[in-house]
Amino acid sequence: MAEDKPKAERTQVRAENPSGACGNVDHMTIDELRARAVGDNFDGSCPACGMFHLTRAEIEAVVAEKISETDYYAEIVKKAEHS
Repeated sequence: MAEDKPKAERTQVRAENPSGACGNVDHMTIDELRARAVGDNFDGSCPACGMFHLTRAEIEAVVAEKISETDYYAEIVKKAEHS
């Protein structure tokens, strides 16, 4: 008969489905990201924009910012005009 081997400890994983019901991935603070993470090693960048938000005020500023006022948008327009 086969020997009883001890089972390996399972890795705990927590996941969210951004393509679920509404598909919305909100901007999150570091504390909100840490609450969703398993373990101490996690990426602290916001899943919505890639920035690091420390406070809710920073998130509100990002949400209020118009895309056409960003440096990235100006760069895209400049490239499009020169093409």
